[in-house]
Amino acid sequence: MEAKTLTIDINPLLFNNVYWHLQKAYHNEDIRFIWVYGGSSASKTFSLVQLQIAEMLSDPTSSALIMRKFAVDIKDSIFQDFKNIINDWGLTQYFTIQTNFIKCNLTGAFCRFRGLDDSEKVKGITGFKRVILEEISQFDEVDLKQIKKRLRGKKGQQIIGIFNPISEEHWLKTNVFDLEHLIEVESDISGYWVNKSGNTIVLKTNYLDNVYIVGRWKDGELIGGFVDQHVIADFEKDKETDNAYYQIYGLGNWGKLRTGGEFWKDFNPNVHIRTVKWNEDQPIHLVFDENINPYMTCLVWQISGKNQTQIDEICLPDPMNRRLHVCNEFIKRYPVARVKGLFIYGDRTSKKEDTGKEKGENFFTDIKNHLIDYKPTLRLQNVNPSVKQSGDFINNCFSGRIEINIIIGDNCKKSIYDYQYALEDSDGTIKKTKKTNPITKVSYEEFGHCSDALRYITTVAFADDYSKYLRGGRVSAPFIGKNVSKNSY
Repeated sequence: MEAKTLTIDINPLLFNNVYWHLQKAYHNEDIRFIWVYGGSSASKTFSLVQLQIAEMLSDPTSSALIMRKFAVDIKDSIFQDFKNIINDWGLTQYFTIQTNFIKCNLTGAFCRFRGLDDSEKVKGITGFKRVILEEISQFDEVDLKQIKKRLRGKKGQQIIGIFNPISEEHWLKTNVFDLEHLIEVESDISGYWVNKSGNTIVLKTNYLDNVYIVGRWKDGELIGGFVDQHVIADFEKDKETDNAYYQIYGLGNWGKLRTGGEFWKDFNPNVHIRTVKWNEDQPIHLVFDENINPYMTCLVWQISGKNQTQIDEICLPDPMNRRLHVCNEFIKRYPVARVKGLFIYGDRTSKKEDTGKEKGENFFTDIKNHLIDYKPTLRLQNVNPSVKQSGDFINNCFSGRIEINIIIGDNCKKSIYDYQYALEDSDGTIKKTKKTNPITKVSYEEFGHCSDALRYITTVAFADDYSKYLRGGRVSAPFIGKNVSKNSY
């Protein structure tokens, strides 16, 4: 008697684009790690559950262990997604659903759900084809290490992690992503990367990729999905009122929510970050910080009256983190024929004589020589401003208590990150925590370079205001020396 084949047709319009990328990765035995991250309402978990159900229907070897950090979170999260999709697809008769266990009766493939309260519970996983770690950002690094060691014994086994990128300081970012040489691949989702060895893929998705939020459109007509105006409006509100939250939970970008202790306490991304343009009728103000790791800092500003606008940053990492490289990049972006005057600012200590050069030569003479065609003017104070006092002054500018309007262009990504997350030390200065580059092994201060550059330029460009602030509001002569006159700005 000929065996009967059960055919189940599933409408492909049910799936978001990330589903098809996951499906392709599932069937590539060279891929060991699949990372799926992004914003909320991005269909990360939902698409993966859809795929796992589809695989269970067709592949008897496609059993998976699905884990959360805490068992109490399973019932109302990914386990419920499995139940809902099986029911929505009208397939309940083909599955056995028990507490923390779902089995496809057609193939015998199953999913077991388990909490992971400590790494020692990662046992007995050798028989699974895949281990799916939902909200892996809640896991400890040792948990992943144990899973990687214990998932063995079958061909094509994979580890899949799903998460929101809540912090650039999280071990997932520093000890997993930053250690990989990731190559971006063109795709129809927010991001797709493959590592150099080809055993890892990274998929990024957000609500703008979810057809059940923004709809599926063709030639201006809605052909599938659903447009959820309430969810879209909520994200748009976050974009205006809490941009840091929107960047992480809306767009799915790496970031860190402000938790207190920041140096720039009154810096508000929603107020101080805007799309800006170069005004070619005004001069450019260039400020440097001489450190070369993680990059040499060069910030591009324009100043008009009481308005100070950062229009660009040239923060080049190794091997382009040298004076000549930075100056060449500036020349490339801002041709001399279009620049109406150039002023240079920076760390006063960089004016000290460089013993490796001719007498009288230093960091700033190098910069001026590289940019000689611009006929730059050097503006330095006699001594560097106090970190705490200059920080307090600029925080007063950010808050509006001092009428100096500071705007940062939204293209200045490294600067914005520094302004948002540089921390205050116990003495009121910027906390200069050391970090090691995982590839070059070079130790460097993660935060403070752009913030120092901001202090240098603001206290010089608005020297009278700063002097007045230092004296408790009393009007007096500028604190700076002969390098800057009262009318030079």
